[in-house]
Amino acid sequence: MDKQNIYIVDSFTNTVPGRIIKWRASLKFWNRYDGDCYSHTSLSRDKKLGNMMSLARREINNPLNCGFIKEDIRKDVFALNKDESKIAVMELPVSLEQYKKISNLMDYYWTHRDEYSYNFVGIISMIMFGRGIASKDSFFCSQWVATVLKEAGIYLFDNKEPKDVRPFDFYGALEDNIIYEGQVVEYPYYNDLEYPGYVEDDKSKILIKDRQYSFDKRGIDDYARTKNT
Repeated sequence: MDKQNIYIVDSFTNTVPGRIIKWRASLKFWNRYDGDCYSHTSLSRDKKLGNMMSLARREINNPLNCGFIKEDIRKDVFALNKDESKIAVMELPVSLEQYKKISNLMDYYWTHRDEYSYNFVGIISMIMFGRGIASKDSFFCSQWVATVLKEAGIYLFDNKEPKDVRPFDFYGALEDNIIYEGQVVEYPYYNDLEYPGYVEDDKSKILIKDRQYSFDKRGIDDYARTKNT
């Protein structure tokens, strides 16, 4: 097989930082984007979404202790408000060489996770001015995902550096690649933890026009309880 897929996951689970990012995206003096209701981005090597990787809080109750984490849509912050947590799953076909490069990069960053920090300066600049700031050996979630893709030779944003990439930028660039969008608990593999590594598309794809759960593209909708960045 000379092609593989990776999965970019945008999410919103109603943490305080997530609400701030979503609120900032909805302001009229900032350009509106499809998917501007999402506040967090993760990277996965498979559809199961049980071993995603990103940068976020390491402790559920401490948003200031942030860094590289492994994520599972069934656990931790996602589980705190699982009936209302929302995700958009984008399937991105890549070459086998690119897949191996992405996999090696994810393993590298995880092995060296203590050498990196969360880019608080960059995310604050993003919230205030719509542009991030690069800080040595630090990332925020969407910056890191964009960096990994760029280092693997995948360029989704011709005119943007990774420090300026926001979660909903992935949504806009990969809207045609969305295989699921809706509540976390309705994800086809949420309860199927032993599904095969390869599943036919017609068994897994949720067509956007048929989805039951959707976001208001303008980010006006208001989700009432807890958690994610």
